Amino acid sequence: MKKSKMLFFFVVLLLFVFSNSTFAAWPEKPINVIIPWLPAGDPSTIVCNAMSPLLTDELGVPVKILNKDGGGGIVGANEVALSRPDGYTIGLLSIGPMVTQPLRGVTPYSIDDFRTLGLMWASPFTLAARGDAPYDNLKELAEYGKENEIKLGHYGLGAVPTLIAMNIAEKGGFNWNETAFSNIDALLLTRGDVDVVTCSTPALMDYIETGEVKILTVLSPTHYDCCPDVQTVSEQGFGNDYLIWFGLFMSKDVPDEIAEKFEEAWFKVMQNPEIKKALQNVGVVVIEMPSDKAKEQIAMEVEVFGATMKRMGMIE
Repeated sequence: MKKSKMLFFFVVLLLFVFSNSTFAAWPEKPINVIIPWLPAGDPSTIVCNAMSPLLTDELGVPVKILNKDGGGGIVGANEVALSRPDGYTIGLLSIGPMVTQPLRGVTPYSIDDFRTLGLMWASPFTLAARGDAPYDNLKELAEYGKENEIKLGHYGLGAVPTLIAMNIAEKGGFNWNETAFSNIDALLLTRGDVDVVTCSTPALMDYIETGEVKILTVLSPTHYDCCPDVQTVSEQGFGNDYLIWFGLFMSKDVPDEIAEKFEEAWFKVMQNPEIKKALQNVGVVVIEMPSDKAKEQIAMEVEVFGATMKRMGMIE
């Protein structure tokens, strides 16, 4: 009995020593960063390809960017969730496959299957209206909406910008007359098809400059360079600030030492002037939110969007 106990403790000790020496040596082989979208024209792929050689220099092993499209990001995210917790598979994933789609129950994984390393950048979405609309901000929009119909054009009820718009309406005490479109652009506003859209800001810039379109709020906690005076959702008193974010994730059991080392390397490389220029060129909103703050942001979004989806009858 004593011999078996001694053997057991010896094996446990060996495993402890071996595992810790393995973590200390990380990385020893190439690291794969999975992006779950097609590479053509994708801002995240463009930036990550620029970061790859710098990350390779920083970590001492090749850092490869792999595009694995499918299921609106679910295929790539699932590969990250199922990967070995050894730190060699990382996902650059977005809020859709990481928050709203799991909430809807359409993913083979849950939010708890991942370890969050941080949020890096976001799509510059806005809530915009025609330039001659009788409202210039969310308060005026809400007051108008209580007495008048406001037609909202959006990408679909499950899309994150749509959920933000629905939450704004709930906070403001009015309802949208909403319609989903496969493509959202300024022409929907200028033709009079809708009154308000959730849209990526760069797609509206030419019309904003001519005054045909105006931004009511930015869907971000930061102001945009193109419209520095436009206030965020929280600044206007309509709930929390949200992000159509892109962040880094590993499988949930990756050791602290490995996760922290990669997180540190990634944020360090983001400070490189070449990468800052690349981020500016693709038009994303830089966030650089570390893991602790990112976890708080995601927890807030799970709570708020979950409640919004229930009000809309999308989930039980």
